[in-house]
Amino acid sequence: MLKRLLRESSQCSLGFVRQLAQVPGPARACSVRTCTTSSSSTCLPLTTPVYMIWGANTDVGKTLVSAGLAAATKRSNRLLTFIKPVQTGFPEDSDARLVALASGATPSLGAHAARLASLHSADTSGAGSSDTVRTLFAWTDPVSPHAAAQTEGHAVTDAQLHTAVLAGLNAAADLCHQHNLPGITFVETAGGPASPAPSGSLQCDCWRPLRLPAILVGDARLGGISTSVTAYETLRARGYDVPVIVLAAGSHAGPNRDAIQANVRAETDVVVLPYPLPALPASKNKTALDGALQEWLQSCAPAFDALLAQLVRQHQQRMTLLGESQAAAKKNFWWPFTQHLIVLQDSVTVIDSRCGESFAVYQPGNKRDTAAHLEMQYDACASWWTQGVSAELQPKLVSSMAYAAGRYGHVIFPENTHQPALDLAQKLLDGVGQGWAGKVFFSDNGSTAIEVAIKMAMRKYKHDRPGIIFARSPSDPGTRTQPQAACDSHAELHVIGLTNGYHGDTLGAMDAVAETPYNNEDQTPWFQSRGLFLQPPTVGMTQGQWQISIPSKMWDFVKRHAGSQMDDGQLTFPRREGVFGQRQDVQDAYAAYIASHWQQYEAGRPVRIAACIMEPVLQGAGGMVMIDPAFQRAMAQHCQEHNIPVILDEVFSGIWRLGHLSAAEMLGIKPDIACYAKLLTGRAAVLVSAWRLVSYTEVLVSYTEVHNVVTLKTRFLLVADAHNSFDLFQTLPYHVHDVCVLYSFKLAVHRSPVECQCMCP
Repeated sequence: MLKRLLRESSQCSLGFVRQLAQVPGPARACSVRTCTTSSSSTCLPLTTPVYMIWGANTDVGKTLVSAGLAAATKRSNRLLTFIKPVQTGFPEDSDARLVALASGATPSLGAHAARLASLHSADTSGAGSSDTVRTLFAWTDPVSPHAAAQTEGHAVTDAQLHTAVLAGLNAAADLCHQHNLPGITFVETAGGPASPAPSGSLQCDCWRPLRLPAILVGDARLGGISTSVTAYETLRARGYDVPVIVLAAGSHAGPNRDAIQANVRAETDVVVLPYPLPALPASKNKTALDGALQEWLQSCAPAFDALLAQLVRQHQQRMTLLGESQAAAKKNFWWPFTQHLIVLQDSVTVIDSRCGESFAVYQPGNKRDTAAHLEMQYDACASWWTQGVSAELQPKLVSSMAYAAGRYGHVIFPENTHQPALDLAQKLLDGVGQGWAGKVFFSDNGSTAIEVAIKMAMRKYKHDRPGIIFARSPSDPGTRTQPQAACDSHAELHVIGLTNGYHGDTLGAMDAVAETPYNNEDQTPWFQSRGLFLQPPTVGMTQGQWQISIPSKMWDFVKRHAGSQMDDGQLTFPRREGVFGQRQDVQDAYAAYIASHWQQYEAGRPVRIAACIMEPVLQGAGGMVMIDPAFQRAMAQHCQEHNIPVILDEVFSGIWRLGHLSAAEMLGIKPDIACYAKLLTGRAAVLVSAWRLVSYTEVLVSYTEVHNVVTLKTRFLLVADAHNSFDLFQTLPYHVHDVCVLYSFKLAVHRSPVECQCMCP
């Protein structure tokens, strides 16, 4: 029972809850129903292969390739589903009608398209056919879909397109189950990847939530190498898999094929159809195929049969990889913050992709009522508070990352500079550091930023006390020099902070918190808690009232200053403004409490408190505990009055995470050092393995001003990442759940002018 509860608790901590949005996921063998009716709008079946057919340009033969694959599907005794989500020039032009003629299927129409066709026509219902060839949304004017929607009306949102296509995919999976036959589904786009959808969004962005594997019909004409590679790169940049590029150019396509193959990934196969595209007749026959087209389809039949078999194999390979992922992960991974013995193999979450705030999660299904599929699940913990960009803004951030990687790659930073670093530094100084910060230091992760901040603070503390010699360890006299041994004071430097704090998992950051089940000698044999950590008053809400709960040990100090205005152990406020407002009497009580414990901590001990470090407003890893702002103000004020640097760890809380640019702004505190990360980077994660570096863009920045050769007169700010994500957040309304992962560049800030005996921390 205990293991089960721990396992369920571990799963909940991942923050995966089902998203009630209109986005899908795929499925496997046709032996059982793919998704239940209630969940079909959020899952994409994997029971049959599903491919989206794109064109590198207009008039490259996209629909003719669809027709060839449809005919091959019928020859292979598979059930065919062909979906044309968007059609313009209808009903005169109908790509689905041509595919139906090539495959012998009966076309049908969705409600939106049916308004433009005669409801008495034989091609509107698809009745009597086990195959599905369907047009969903249509406009009469033969122009771009967004232009047709603007002029004719009957607008369609991207979400409506997703819902309709998902319904079609799940219906196709159900047909396979009912007929006990294998099947395949093709979804044909309109125009190229960067052509507008009816909503005006680019099609490559519109269809990204589904992320269907792509068949790209390349351009075999003069200039086609450029358009084909560009279309391919556009799809890849959005996260699409493109297993096949098809060229319909016959024997003359060799040079184009070789050039395209040399500029795409090895796993993408460039297939050349043996005969060039036929010339289409001026008048369109709605009941039979043109003779030239029929001859072309027959001549290319072996090539289309081979292509269909290749697509089926690639789908099976994908299913094998997804199906083996849980076992492979259990075998090969050590996960962070995980009790591995209680993680069952079937509880491992396999993430196929991410779009905005949601994951596409692989569900293997069971033998009773569901088959394998991809299900969209909401990332409720924002991937440990790093996710910050919606599906709509994801392409913009990816584009910025690609530009930075393409322009700079990785560059060494000491004594160098470049414009993105200068721009970001200025925005941070004018933003989170406005009014107190003067310099920026870029690091690679939040925990390292904390350690750099602690080094800065302690060097500042030592420099301000030139008459004191500090030992490396009070228990290690061998580390002292002869002049130190003769000195009266050999204090070890400690920090002051809050209980249940968390500042990272490197050794130095772990020593800057109180001992907990996660920070102790069992976890880290070198662990030594180096500081005074006070239990703070906390904030909660009960029946619509804000309540501040004061620890019993602190109550006497508070009561002495606040008198009878308070109930025992609690302060109550009807509005949040009361909690964050100035409460000088209580703050003075807190200050007295802090001073008393500080004095007791240092009395008779070879230690000195040299820095204050705390998570402002909200402790994240400590349990999402909100701290009384007055207590943190009191601690910061007391430290700065005694020339003790104040470090605010805003790795979790900063950059609009709490609805403000910084938590320091909410408290009204001007720290000496502050550390920022997570939302700062917008979400571009650094992914590194033993054999290659993936999606890596890094900037390392160090700013120094030399004063009298060996001294440094400066203010510090540790930050990270590209200024583009900072701009994106500034233009958006704040959403609590809108957070992502880029490459983690973190930030720390130093306030008043200081003199240090070093060039850099």
